[in-house]
Amino acid sequence: MKVAIYVRVSTRKQEETNQLPRLRELAKNRGFEVYREYGDEASAKDANRPGWKELMQDASEHRFEAILVTKLDRVMRSLLQLNITINNLQTYGVKLICADIGEIDYSTPMGKVQMQIIGAIAEWEREIIVQRTKEGIEAKRARGVHLGRKKRDDIPIDTIATLRMSGCSWRTITRDLHIPKTTLMRRKPEVEELIAKRSEKEVSE
Repeated sequence: MKVAIYVRVSTRKQEETNQLPRLRELAKNRGFEVYREYGDEASAKDANRPGWKELMQDASEHRFEAILVTKLDRVMRSLLQLNITINNLQTYGVKLICADIGEIDYSTPMGKVQMQIIGAIAEWEREIIVQRTKEGIEAKRARGVHLGRKKRDDIPIDTIATLRMSGCSWRTITRDLHIPKTTLMRRKPEVEELIAKRSEKEVSE
């Protein structure tokens, strides 16, 4: 079977240490022929990701029979967009295979229920992370903690990494944490390194 590999990441380091090697190994072990690898460094809520749009265009032209991803939330974290995607794939006759749960047979009632549950959980997880972070910020403000321009050592790297992994853009983080964009970009390598370490830990567990 000819397949396409798709990865969506917060950083390129995460891609290199996690998703691609795992999907390449899966394709090899299952005897799949890899048509092409597609990828995006973007939030899952963005349905107009360049790599994803190109993947779906090729799917509509029947260039492969299945798409390999590590998890369903690599595709979409919005349940509405996920349903649209699955309907399109069903029209194209293209299967979706997740490394963690296997092939999702969305032609059966059980497969549809499975997809809905996993998609809803992914959407809920993202919203909870964002909401808790915002509540934490508001609680600090209520205590009189200054959240304006920060010194280098006061930048909350851990919080920023959590927000990035949940799909928040750099612009959103700059706005919500009141951190100057230039300062945030200067600390970007540290954030990406922390995300990569977390991803490696998830793989090993």
